[in-house]
Amino acid sequence: MIFKQIIDFIISNNNFILSAHETPDGDAIGSEYAMLKALQKLGKNVKVFNSDPMPGKFSFIDENHEIMTLESEDQLPDNLGDYVLLILDTNDENNIGVVAEYVLPRVKGYFIIDHHESEEDLLVQNLIQKSASSTAEILYLLFKEMGIEIDFKMAQALFMAIVYDTGSFIYPKTTALTFEIARDLVTIGVSPNYIYSKVYESNSISSLLLHSKVLSTLEIVFDNHVAIQTMTKETIIDSGALYEEADQIINFPLRSESIKVSIFFKENLDGLLRCSLRSKGNIDVAEIAQSFGGGGHKTAAGFKCKLSLEETKKLVLEKLSKYF
Repeated sequence: MIFKQIIDFIISNNNFILSAHETPDGDAIGSEYAMLKALQKLGKNVKVFNSDPMPGKFSFIDENHEIMTLESEDQLPDNLGDYVLLILDTNDENNIGVVAEYVLPRVKGYFIIDHHESEEDLLVQNLIQKSASSTAEILYLLFKEMGIEIDFKMAQALFMAIVYDTGSFIYPKTTALTFEIARDLVTIGVSPNYIYSKVYESNSISSLLLHSKVLSTLEIVFDNHVAIQTMTKETIIDSGALYEEADQIINFPLRSESIKVSIFFKENLDGLLRCSLRSKGNIDVAEIAQSFGGGGHKTAAGFKCKLSLEETKKLVLEKLSKYF
């Protein structure tokens, strides 16, 4: 049974801290909230900490502000050694920001639940289902296996997470099972229109200005098959937008039939540069991201840039050249 290890982990512990990857997205937030409520139903003591704030468009999921940003060790419980850490939506414990520094070394154990491509040895001690459309899909099946009732708020969080990570049910890992789960969540009471409007139709005017400025940086290479966009911290400041409001920009070039790969270099307000990659067909961008210490899916991946923008761009294009 694929769930035996995680069920044993949950049953044998009482104090949990949940966390997800840096700059948490819809799947991370939705999965955290659903797991929080599931563990509380089992009588567990649970806290949720992320290294970065939740994007505003997902805040409707967490009306009581139970998902917190970890800014100081003072926020952590005094008996942290009695806690375990559940890492959701990333298989890299170094991709959870300050939680890796403040929490991971001090808890008595940790467990990963994820659906991204991973090293094979990670599969032994964790629950990593690479074929799943989202982490939320895995959690839905886990809750069913454990007999945990999925109430409306949990269903809404899971549906939002699945919608986000499947690109509204169009990405390659979307399966018949994904639709079956979505149907059940809608039966519970979730409104697909409401979720879509919250996730995709609630951006600020500033975000439109940000998108416009980033689109103006568009470069197209490899005979019109690869698109490159760049966002600096100055771009964010000039537009008045938030960093997380750029999360959908990378998908725009892929609307062109000719574009097979979209590359997005984005700098946050602290000057940290990241590279996001999206692809169509058989182009494995996860392999490229992993070569830079990152990870993700075959068609959606990313990494932190340790070199300059120009150096990183040159290396990424060299790795892509074999496809063109």
